[in-house]
Amino acid sequence: MARHWSETALETLDVLFWGMEVLRRPMGHPPFEAWQRRYGSLSAIARLERAHLLQREKHAKRLVYHVTDLGRLMSLGGRHPEQQWQRPWDGQWRMLIFDLPAGQKAVRGRLLRWLRRNGFGYLQDSVWIHPDPIPELADALREFRYDVESCTLLEAHCCAGYNNAALVSGAWKFELINKRYETLISQAEGLLRHLPAPSDRELLQQRLREQRRGWRNATEFDPFLPQTLHPRDYLGPRAWNIHREVMSRLATLLLASSSY
Repeated sequence: MARHWSETALETLDVLFWGMEVLRRPMGHPPFEAWQRRYGSLSAIARLERAHLLQREKHAKRLVYHVTDLGRLMSLGGRHPEQQWQRPWDGQWRMLIFDLPAGQKAVRGRLLRWLRRNGFGYLQDSVWIHPDPIPELADALREFRYDVESCTLLEAHCCAGYNNAALVSGAWKFELINKRYETLISQAEGLLRHLPAPSDRELLQQRLREQRRGWRNATEFDPFLPQTLHPRDYLGPRAWNIHREVMSRLATLLLASSSY
């Protein structure tokens, strides 16, 4: 999913996912066929197929497209919020303790970026935590095995007098995360009040791009912790609900734009 995708390919995937699958419309639905004939790029669809983001089947002499699991994940920004929040937690923290040789600043920077990107929480420079099981983390950390002098993975839980809420608050910057969600929510609410007309396809495309990028920016630092670990004022679910509504409305309007 790190490759560069054209806006045409991203729009095609968004229209299929948000405008059809999320609303439980069949992929052979006339609005999509009309949109594809008028605006869809065959090269973009072929590229999405080669990347296993789309899959096609033939039903009654008609091609029917399905968004694959990988395609759904891409349209969702790389992570599925509800699946992440609803995953069970066993009450154990996975604590990563590592030591880097002196002078390995570049490796340290790369490792710290990897840790943040993969939802680890910061306790100290060389001590990070994560709620998920050790085998998954151990497999992912193998790419750093030649650079890290020593690396230890521990399972731990809070002792008496301490609680998970305080640990979460200290390890992740939820104040920053919520500020980004507040920006997204405000922009999305404004957009829902002033949705472009189906005849204004260029503005619809622009709003779709802005919303897609806005969601990615808002979720950049969110670890998507299991629901039991959510801070009381966490805005993730609220932002997700309004983002989903905006994307579905915009995709539906883009499908309708083929009539103009």
